[in-house]
Amino acid sequence: MANTVSKLSATPNPIANDGSQVSTVSATILTDGKPAVADIVVNWAAVGGALSDVTSKTDTSGIAKIDITATVGASTVSVTATTADDLVGRKYVINTYTPHVAPTITNANADDLFTLDHYDLQFGVQAEIPIYDNIELNQIVTFYWGEADSREFIITDTVHPPFIIDVTNEMSPDCLKNGTYSVYYSSTTQSGNTVNSSPVPVVVSDDGQVMPSLAKPVVADADPWINISDAGDGVDVEIQYSSIAAGDSVTYFWSGFDEQGRLITQTEATGNAAVVDGQTKVVFTVDNQYFYPNGAGYKGYAEVYYTVQPAASTSVLLSQTLSCLVDTQ
Repeated sequence: MANTVSKLSATPNPIANDGSQVSTVSATILTDGKPAVADIVVNWAAVGGALSDVTSKTDTSGIAKIDITATVGASTVSVTATTADDLVGRKYVINTYTPHVAPTITNANADDLFTLDHYDLQFGVQAEIPIYDNIELNQIVTFYWGEADSREFIITDTVHPPFIIDVTNEMSPDCLKNGTYSVYYSSTTQSGNTVNSSPVPVVVSDDGQVMPSLAKPVVADADPWINISDAGDGVDVEIQYSSIAAGDSVTYFWSGFDEQGRLITQTEATGNAAVVDGQTKVVFTVDNQYFYPNGAGYKGYAEVYYTVQPAASTSVLLSQTLSCLVDTQ
């Protein structure tokens, strides 16, 4: 009895050429011209792509499947299936496309493995769809936070990227429950042609508030007032703690308040950096714009603190909070 490869197919086709999208390839195997039984071994080879394995077995319908992703930059992915009796087998070509540039998410980046912790969530989560190639009028742009929720935009002369999505306040609370989410967007033309962006694998990990254990940040310009002159070139926030080590992910949070202690919108700033070998402190600069919310200065104070996710750890360390007097009126 001879087991031969009768047919190959792949879903989806095309796939993104950044290695982010999986296509499942199916091989129909015949035994002497009839559907094969289960557990026939199929051998797989690929050019321009990475296979999930080099062999798989048929199911009860005589079909063997394998997953494949495109090599970064590949124009096509060629997949070949063979058996011990059919050394030539069959070849199938999967086309690829260049995905849109990935969205960005506040405080979720490669330095912290795209993780949103309790303090990121408390600060507020925003996503941005950036300007991407081949923007057209009447394109439908859909933003996806995994399967939890989505938002849709239509490109017009006045409505176009970059789009800012307030995930905390405008999307379902399910988006910020603990879990992992594939965050991406797609654009669809009037003719129905859809292109996805590269996805961002966001991890929400809210372990709750922890007690402050790290030293306050240092703001030299707060002496004690941050005034117009101090804010002119931005204000440096210096972070130094005794356990600093290469690979630590450090995030700072800055918020402005009026004299009555009310949070002032457009004064909230944040940033993230990874500690490198030999580094003994991390310095962030709070841009001038955060001292002039809505185009005007304010009098009150600002609070700043930071969190540290140590290298190779999922725990979060919290600093003491520093309060700085502000008068940029």
